[in-house]
Amino acid sequence: MDMNDFPFPEELKSLVDFHGHFCPGVLIGWRASKLALKLLGMSRDRDEEMVAVAENDACGVDAVQFILGCTFGKGNLHFRDYGKQAFTV
Repeated sequence: MDMNDFPFPEELKSLVDFHGHFCPGVLIGWRASKLALKLLGMSRDRDEEMVAVAENDACGVDAVQFILGCTFGKGNLHFRDYGKQAFTV
């Protein structure tokens, strides 16, 4: 499936390129991350002022990294293996 065949937002197309494929997990993580930014009145993290906890290691975590800017490398993305499709920001 070519993302350019569908009227998806450019941000989502870039996320799919980052992740490697289009799947339901990426959509769930994208929607959850966009909602978190809206509810918190924040923009993408730049200097570790935001922390996220992912309760799974599935595709949606890439969306959290891409949209929120929380990463394992910066230390503001934490993984708790509870096997649930849940994110706390």
